Amino acid sequence: MNINLNDLMLEKLIHQPKFVFLFDALGALLTCALIGVLLVSYQSYIGLPFTWLYILASIAAIFTIYSSLCATLVKKKWKPFLQIIITVNALYACLTTTLIILYQKEMTSLGIAYFIGEIFVLIGVIGVEIKALKTLPH
Repeated sequence: MNINLNDLMLEKLIHQPKFVFLFDALGALLTCALIGVLLVSYQSYIGLPFTWLYILASIAAIFTIYSSLCATLVKKKWKPFLQIIITVNALYACLTTTLIILYQKEMTSLGIAYFIGEIFVLIGVIGVEIKALKTLPH
């Protein structure tokens, strides 16, 4: 029997809402730090205007706070809170895609690659959250 460590971790994660929210909060915190500190510092290598970098970092900060609060405060009836984070994560991915399209001439290859990578990671996160939503008891 071949047991994959990643599969075991995923199974444990999706069966505990607290960990799903913590997983989301950590991802949002990483995004906030990467965009708000690193990408802002090297904006000329990214090409997306400062304003949008700050807006994206601020949105990620709000997601960090929301998911952290859900992880610590929500004990029951977690489903609507998880549906909210799934929805806003999807909207964030749509916003990022829109920005790539609108600013494709200004953005560098590195900037486009970063944000496309972020979208793919976010799609994976959303997939885990949807699986948790379907797996956990209501």
